[in-house]
Amino acid sequence: MQVNLILIVITILGLIVKNDSLIISGIVLLTVRNLKLEGIMDLIDNYSVKVGIILIMLGVLAPLATGEMKLDRLTQGLLDPLSILAIVMGIAVTQFTREGISLLESDPAITVNLVLGVIFGVTFFNGLPSGPLIASGITAVLYKLFSFFS
Repeated sequence: MQVNLILIVITILGLIVKNDSLIISGIVLLTVRNLKLEGIMDLIDNYSVKVGIILIMLGVLAPLATGEMKLDRLTQGLLDPLSILAIVMGIAVTQFTREGISLLESDPAITVNLVLGVIFGVTFFNGLPSGPLIASGITAVLYKLFSFFS
């Protein structure tokens, strides 16, 4: 019952902040859970992060595949300061994501807090929703940093 309540709250919060990802996730998980579709729940639990990352990568690379973004445009500005910074940040984000996956695996309950943070950021600070992987990664790195100095 508590799990259903949490999923309902997440779905309602998704409706309030107009976040399709939260709405769909809440409804799908409520449905799968209450229909007792354990096999599907196991698939979601075991593969959704990996499949999600693949889908994001497909979306990012699609302009290359469609020809919308030309290769010469990519190589043209490769050494300008913004491009170099983008490459460095891309590397940094992969490291944050690795740390985030470790945190989510060791403490799955933190996901709800991350989602709440995203909801508050969207609702009260006019932010844009981001994925829990990068948020958990930054959380993990900052937590390790704070723990190191305390």
